[in-house]
Amino acid sequence: MKKTFYLLMFSLTLAYCENQSKSIANSSEDSVFGEWLVQGRPWSGKGFQAGDKKDTELVKKFMDAYENMDPDLMVEMTTDTVKFHPADIAGTFDVDMTNSNFIIERQSNWDSISRDYVYIMPLKMEDSKNRVVTTVFSETRYVKDGSTDSHIFYERIYLNKNDKVSRVVQYSRPTE
Repeated sequence: MKKTFYLLMFSLTLAYCENQSKSIANSSEDSVFGEWLVQGRPWSGKGFQAGDKKDTELVKKFMDAYENMDPDLMVEMTTDTVKFHPADIAGTFDVDMTNSNFIIERQSNWDSISRDYVYIMPLKMEDSKNRVVTTVFSETRYVKDGSTDSHIFYERIYLNKNDKVSRVVQYSRPTE
């Protein structure tokens, strides 16, 4: 009788804990925070939700390809045209990513790049399939003339429904 009672108590406790963890997981997935304030956009007034861990991994792989100076992998991970908002030049550019020419040219002055990541945070817009990954990192570029150039970057990388990078928005400031 005691064994049956303890088995029943254990089963009820396990079921309660499982329901509680599902409830917590569902509430964090459904939580909406912040608000898009730019008027005139379809997502005006919408908030953000936590994105998928898969998006973190995709963007980390993309960013590592840049750090490792692997333009072919970057091309593989992007749409044919990427909207690029560089930190060092005003404006937005449509970059042809059907080949590696843009990346090779952009990195042509450097021997290597080193990055230290602060965070990578996937987000999605409420009631939307729009996905964006926000990241902060410091980057040191080792220039071919022996000098270095260091900046702190805040970057937003947009992913499309096919898990391809479609937009990169950068902001930066020198580390010193």
